[in-house]
Amino acid sequence: RDRLAACDSRSKLLHRLNTRPCVGLWKLTGSAAFPACAKRSVMIHVPSRYSGGVSQEVASWTQTRQEIEVRVPVPDHLVGERVKCNIEAQRYLLYWEGPGAGEKLRLNEVGGVLSAIVVIDNSLWSVETEGEKRTVVISLRKAVPGLWHRLLAADPAVEDPKLLDGLERAQPRSRDELLKDAKARAGAALDGPSKAKPHSIEGREGERIELSPADLPELPVLSVRRCTDCTIVLPASLAVVKLSVEGCTRVGVTVNGKVLTETLEVWRCEECAVHITTRLATLQVDACRGLHLFYQKRAHFEQMVSAGVYAVSLAFGDAPSCGGVADLCALRASMPDKGLSAETDQFISRLVDGALLTELIIRLSNDYPTTEREAADFAKRTRVNGEKLDEAVGGMLSCGVGGKLDEAERQRVLALMREQAEHAASAQAQSEQSAEARHAARIGFKKTAGNEAFKASEYQQAAVLYTEALSLCTTDAVRDEEAIIRCNRAACFLKLGRYSQAREDAEACVAIKPEHAKGHFRLALALQAEERFGEACHAFNRVLTLEPRNKDATSGLRMAEVQAERKRRMEAA
Repeated sequence: RDRLAACDSRSKLLHRLNTRPCVGLWKLTGSAAFPACAKRSVMIHVPSRYSGGVSQEVASWTQTRQEIEVRVPVPDHLVGERVKCNIEAQRYLLYWEGPGAGEKLRLNEVGGVLSAIVVIDNSLWSVETEGEKRTVVISLRKAVPGLWHRLLAADPAVEDPKLLDGLERAQPRSRDELLKDAKARAGAALDGPSKAKPHSIEGREGERIELSPADLPELPVLSVRRCTDCTIVLPASLAVVKLSVEGCTRVGVTVNGKVLTETLEVWRCEECAVHITTRLATLQVDACRGLHLFYQKRAHFEQMVSAGVYAVSLAFGDAPSCGGVADLCALRASMPDKGLSAETDQFISRLVDGALLTELIIRLSNDYPTTEREAADFAKRTRVNGEKLDEAVGGMLSCGVGGKLDEAERQRVLALMREQAEHAASAQAQSEQSAEARHAARIGFKKTAGNEAFKASEYQQAAVLYTEALSLCTTDAVRDEEAIIRCNRAACFLKLGRYSQAREDAEACVAIKPEHAKGHFRLALALQAEERFGEACHAFNRVLTLEPRNKDATSGLRMAEVQAERKRRMEAA
C-alpha cells in the first residue's frame, strides 16, 4: 500500500523531510500527537504484499513490488529519548539519542547498506503507537520495481517471496492441460490389480464375438466402438463395471451378464439393437437413429435419458403394450413452442401408468432437474399439505390446546404456518413459469449463491458460482444480468490477485452497461494493480462522472495520480 497520502489517526504520524539525505528526528513520549487532517482513505483492498524476512535479528520487513516496509520495535525503557533515521540512496540508519540512551545505544544502531537502490524523496518513516508498544516503521520506495530477496547486502538471502494477502497469481492452465491432468488422475485411479480397467472392442466388421471372463481384465469397463455388422454377446458368467456402445452401425449386442453400475450408454449409433436380459436401470442414449432396445423383463428398466434421438424404440418381453418410441421429430411436433434442440435439450422416458412417457427435462432455479408434470404435481402436493397444516394448526389454536400455549409458542406455530405458505407459493410459481422465466431464475440462483460466498470471503467459490451463472447467459434478454455478474466476478478476481482476469471482466461489464459505475470502479482497481496508472485515472474519472460523491473513487483517483506522476518521473530519470 502506498503510504504517501495517509496515516492512521489512531497510531501514526508520518514524518518526511525533503532533504538529501533524508534525515528525521522524533521525540518519544508516553503518547503521540496527530494532525487533525490525518485520516486514512478507505478503498477495496487489492492483494499486493509479499513476504520478506528478519534483518539483524530486530528489524522485520515485508514488501510490495514498489516498496519495502521495515518495522523496528522501540525498547520499552526508552521514554524521552529521540529517534533518528537517516535514509540514503543505498543505506538506512536508525538509532536513539538522549539521556537514557547513551553512547551504547548509539553504537548499536539498526541498518546498513541496502541490497538495492531506493528513491530518497519517496521514502519516509514514522513511529507507530499501540498501547504501550512503539514501533518505528520505515517505508522505502524501490528505484526499480520488483521483489527483493534480502534487505541489507549483508543479510542472508530468503526463499522466493510469497504473496501474503491473496493467492499467488498464476497463468491459468489451458483446457488441454486440464484435460491431460484429469486423464492422468483417472488413469492412476484405474491402476492396480483389484481396480477397474478399460477394455474396448474396436473397428471390427462382420464378426460374431462371444466374450468370456478369460478375454477381459478383472472388473472391465467395456466399450464397443466403431464396429459394423457385428454381433456381440456378453454371457451370464461375465461381469463388467460399465458398458458403452459408440459410433457403431448395424451392430447387435446381447447383455446376459451383470453390469455393476446398471448403466448402458449408446452414442452416435445407427440401426443397432441391444437385447437385455439383466438389470440395466438407466439408459443414456445420444445422437442415435433407428436404435432398438429390448428388455426381457420390464422390472429391469427404470429410465432412459436421451438427446437428439430419432426412431429409438423401447420394448418389453413381458409387457408388450408398455413399449414406445422416442423421436425428436415427433416431440417437436407435440411441443412446437419449445424450439427443441438436438444438441442441448434432454428428455427422460419412463413407464407412467403402464405406458412409456417421454418428457422434456427442465431445471428449477436451484438447478434441480425435473419435468413440468413433476413440478406441477409437487406444487399441488405442497399446496394440499399446506392447507391441511393450516386447518390443523388453526383448529389447535382455537381450541383448549391453544389456550395452554404461551405467546412465544404461538408465534413459533404461526411462523411455521407462514413458512409452509411461502413454500407452497414458491412451488406453485415455479411450476407455472415459462421456459424463459425458469432460465432467468437459474441465473439468479447462481448469482445469489455467488453473492453469499463472496460475503463469507470464499472468493474462489464465488468466482466458480458466477462462472456457472455466466454460462447460462446465452441470450440478449439477460445481457444486463450478465454485466452485473461479470462485475461481481471481477471483484472476486481482485481479491484473488488475478488482476488481468478482473480487468477483462470489468471491461466486458462496462461494454454491456457503459453507465455501470461499479464496473468502471473495478476496472480502475484492476488497472491500478497492473500499474497502468494513466488508464486507472481515466476509469476513476468515469466513476466520478456517474457518481460525483463516490468517496472511494475520489481517494483512488488521488492515489492513481500520485502513482502516475511517480512513474513518469522514474521513466524520465
